[in-house]
Amino acid sequence: MKSKILLPILFLLAVLISPSLMAQNDEYYRPDSLRKDQPERKEVPPVERKPQDQKPVLAEKKKLDDFKNRKFIDRLRLGGSFGVSLGTLTNINVSPMAGYELTESLVAGVGVTGMYFKSKWAGVDAIYYGGRAFLMYAIIPELNVIGEVEALNVEADTYKKYNARKWITSPMLGLGYSQPVGGRFIKALHLQALYNFNYDNQLDDYGNNVNPNGLFLGQPIVIRLTFL
Repeated sequence: MKSKILLPILFLLAVLISPSLMAQNDEYYRPDSLRKDQPERKEVPPVERKPQDQKPVLAEKKKLDDFKNRKFIDRLRLGGSFGVSLGTLTNINVSPMAGYELTESLVAGVGVTGMYFKSKWAGVDAIYYGGRAFLMYAIIPELNVIGEVEALNVEADTYKKYNARKWITSPMLGLGYSQPVGGRFIKALHLQALYNFNYDNQLDDYGNNVNPNGLFLGQPIVIRLTFL
């Protein structure tokens, strides 16, 4: 009798327990992406550069492209320097120059020099001529570094001949202040101060300095006003 009552009870418990066991087995074999307890994975979107962050880069690239696309004549600079000093020391100097913009900051160029020099004190009355090559780099638009080499044919007394002629070479380095003028070929006015590293060697046979370009005769500082 007891066994007849126990069998229906066991059967009823089995029916009630079996769905729970099946659900657990189903959850165990379910892929990780479908499990109920698996946290949802969130994809992190890529960081995009804001348009305002790209503006300086794009502006600089456009500026560089615009310079590279300039025609030869638009990079060309024409001008020169001149100087006039009258009195006990007469110095008339005309030096046409041509430059080319290698970059927005760097200009390379050449020039020729013609000069009339007369000094009552030194007893000199002569014409000098020569040429130069230069590089001019703009640190900022108003301030430049200038490197230059000038060759000049001058009069120099020797033991064998009075008023003989010789070539002197002047490697120079200095600074310049620039004021833009907005011309097609003359872009700015440059006030330059250069130091001549070879002035001690520019002597005649009697020890007199023969370089007429110094601020004072025989001095290494050259002051120049240039349009270029």
